[in-house]
Amino acid sequence: MSANQFRDTPGRLLLSWALLLTTLLILSWRIRLNPAAYEWIEYPTALGDLSYYTALGQDDRYEPNLLFSDLKKGLYRRSNAAVVFDDASMLKIALDQSGRYHVYQRAADYGTAQTPVYLKSAENHYIEFGARKFYPPYVPQSSP
Repeated sequence: MSANQFRDTPGRLLLSWALLLTTLLILSWRIRLNPAAYEWIEYPTALGDLSYYTALGQDDRYEPNLLFSDLKKGLYRRSNAAVVFDDASMLKIALDQSGRYHVYQRAADYGTAQTPVYLKSAENHYIEFGARKFYPPYVPQSSP
């Protein structure tokens, strides 16, 4: 008769899952409140970065739109189309002034003077930024 007794196995499984998920929730909440207390590995490359630069529809080549707090002048977008580089070969340099985008540089060009920097626009796609290329100043034409 002991084989026919009701043991509430599904209820025990649900209770154990609830305890496990509650423990996971509390741990993730503690990590969110104090991430410095835990060891984190941050990759110095562009792997896994999902903050994409999406202002490609605007004509932003005439105004400096990549700003840093320690530079007086901003950097200009230098290309219309994205260039393709491997995410593992792009080194993370800094955050821009807004704190939204990571600025990257090619590992082969790192440390050399006057090299362009890049913002990630998609996976393995980058938009080049740098000193302003020559563009004639925009003067609206007056009609007679």
